[in-house]
Amino acid sequence: MGHLSRLPAAATAALAPLLVAAGAAAGGPHTGEAAPFSCSFARPWSSCGFTAQAMSPERITQVDEGGVPGVRLETLPGDERIAGSGGAERADLALSPEATGCSPGAEQWWTHSLLFPDDYTLPVASRADPWPWGVVFDFHHTGAEGQANYQVQLAGKPPELQLAISGGPKVSSGAPGSPTRQFPIGPVIKNHWYQFVYHIRWSAGADGFFDAWLDGKRVLDYRGPTLYAGQGCYLKLANYHTPVGKPVSVVHARLRRAPSESGLGLGPLN
Repeated sequence: MGHLSRLPAAATAALAPLLVAAGAAAGGPHTGEAAPFSCSFARPWSSCGFTAQAMSPERITQVDEGGVPGVRLETLPGDERIAGSGGAERADLALSPEATGCSPGAEQWWTHSLLFPDDYTLPVASRADPWPWGVVFDFHHTGAEGQANYQVQLAGKPPELQLAISGGPKVSSGAPGSPTRQFPIGPVIKNHWYQFVYHIRWSAGADGFFDAWLDGKRVLDYRGPTLYAGQGCYLKLANYHTPVGKPVSVVHARLRRAPSESGLGLGPLN
């Protein structure tokens, strides 16, 4: 779906890295099409309608990384039992389901950017957590338990970047044998702006789809359920992981949703 997958190699390379434009109101280029949601983080994150899920407000700070305004989510050892995190550590920003707009049948384009800074630490295996994991972005279902409908995660031995999709009649636990499907990306590259683009149809049935591009390259071509039956979802910028015994930071930037690819305002990062 969408013409990103059909671009010649030279044109695809010219698009990388991609961005989510700030929008005319925030000083970005005018695309000729109003976006349903846009946040450049040039202003405080709270002005974009996010709700914090963190131990304290100090865990969430406005930053500038290489000339790109963003928001830094930091966890410290002991940042547990936050918004249902149990023994895992969390510093997340959540949009409401209304602002996310992933109702059954809705078709959307999204783009967002994230960076792993020097003080990002990969999840590590321990006696308490033999299968360490981390989540840095997700569309989370509106139920009380189970795996998010989509997430950018760190998993495996050693942990590497993956995409994961869950949906349909059964809420997935994410455990081996569950309905969750995982798609490998590769090792984490620090101080690199990862640029994601998504084309999604939200559905609990077979007519759903989720296409993803990373730095101009198509990395996901999924057909099937993207929601759980009877549920919606909401977007989260995340830093959620098994404990590692030291501070962990993730930086997020430039988030935009539009009804078409042209409305995303894709172009150079700087």
